[in-house]
Amino acid sequence: MTSPSQENAHKANIVAAEGSRQTAGGAAKAAYNNTPAAWPTYDAAIKAADAAYLRALIASAAANGLEGPRQTLHDLVGAWT
Repeated sequence: MTSPSQENAHKANIVAAEGSRQTAGGAAKAAYNNTPAAWPTYDAAIKAADAAYLRALIASAAANGLEGPRQTLHDLVGAWT
């Protein structure tokens, strides 16, 4: 069982990770010029931001005695960590 302080720390880490994901997504969108040639770079940047977000959630969950979204990360990048 987790303590309230662990849950609050995890929630704060989720908010911080989401902020980082939004920043990375915004940068990718700003660099994307709506051409087919630019799509692979944009897509890779979004996937990398999503993977970093999930890894941050997993790390926070582990640090706070919780389970993280490992299956979701595996589905996205084919790796468990």
